[in-house]
Amino acid sequence: NLLRAYLRIDTSNPPGRERAGALFLKEALERAGVPVELYEPAPGRTSVYARLRGTTREPGLLLHHHVDVVPAEPAGWEAPPFAAQIVRGNVLVGRGAVDCKGLGIAMLEAFLAVKAAGPPRRDLVFLATADEETGGALGVEAVRKARPAWLAGIGEAIGEGGDVETVVDRARWFGVEVQQKGAIWLRLEASGAGGHGASADASEPAVRIARAVAAVAALRQEPRVEPVVAAEMAALSRLRPSPLRELLADLPAALARDPAAALGGLTPWQRLAVTDSVEVTRLGTDSPVVNARPRTAWAELDARLLPSTDPRAFLARIRSAISDPKVRVTELLSASGDAASPQSGLFDVIRSALERRYPGARVGPALGLGLSENRRLRAMGIRTYGLTPFRLNYYDAAGIHGVNERLRTDWFEEGVETLGAIVREAAGARGTAAP
Repeated sequence: NLLRAYLRIDTSNPPGRERAGALFLKEALERAGVPVELYEPAPGRTSVYARLRGTTREPGLLLHHHVDVVPAEPAGWEAPPFAAQIVRGNVLVGRGAVDCKGLGIAMLEAFLAVKAAGPPRRDLVFLATADEETGGALGVEAVRKARPAWLAGIGEAIGEGGDVETVVDRARWFGVEVQQKGAIWLRLEASGAGGHGASADASEPAVRIARAVAAVAALRQEPRVEPVVAAEMAALSRLRPSPLRELLADLPAALARDPAAALGGLTPWQRLAVTDSVEVTRLGTDSPVVNARPRTAWAELDARLLPSTDPRAFLARIRSAISDPKVRVTELLSASGDAASPQSGLFDVIRSALERRYPGARVGPALGLGLSENRRLRAMGIRTYGLTPFRLNYYDAAGIHGVNERLRTDWFEEGVETLGAIVREAAGARGTAAP
């Protein structure tokens, strides 16, 4: 089927080879009679655009996903990561199944269904972009600068993101991403003379980097509850037993009363939703052997910031903690947290469709802990909602950016139907009532 064929195309980024995936989408759209445009800001870094014109001037609806995936080595996978094999009868294994080619094919199916039904009430745009996995400079940002017409007239968008809780095959929670944390990626470097490991080198680049990393890791991150997180935790509280129910129902008050006790009662991802964080993700030197002093030592840090955190102020705090003029600090990426999209309009359509499909499931707003192109769309004034329309359990979600990324085939087909219903209603396709 379409998803398995899409997963077999290796669009790993880096190095970034989205063109084959983009051509696959182009051919699927053109077979249905849809005009398609491509854009390549760099060789092979291809994005795809198609638009169905609406019958009114109402702001359009955008369906966006990214063509690229993170690299995957075969070690540890139960099936090769780019073979799209089905194991255990109904589990599709493949890099990109969840992040986010599964969503992309569901969007394609919804787009083509609207095309077959006749002109929608408002414009419906299908956009698949390159380069999301390494920051998006050659993706939505490049499209915004070079192909502004592609995004003209868009009022709302569905993108990747959100979260799902499925327990014993029962969907209990759908978090619809309405806002994201910001981020700063940093590289720390120190240099020295190098030489034999038994010699003296007062510059000690490796020691300087070790001290800098330790100082940053020791920074205390004070908890703070953003409005979206307060609403998210209150909605989740209805699914939790006491005393967690009471803690989440009014998390700002609980943190004000006893911050240590409140943080101790949260899960790791819930703690990330109420604090800034810094992770040391890479660390090394240029020394080729154990008995040679390095000339250069380095570390790379991934800081994720609450939307109300000023990245400039946070960076100043990092520099102050390091307090070593011989450690160079270079920004690799800086992204402010975005303004929240409202919990109305398309959000209401999504919530109603999910509640109809999964009786008893809770649907609420969510703060995205990772970066995606949703932040760029929100920065353009487009109300953007991160959505996972598929049931996923804890083990399925663990495969995202890891080994054995997977999606049950029946849950995928169910998600295609669910997203199709959302898109038909939100776009005002024929045969649906106006939302």
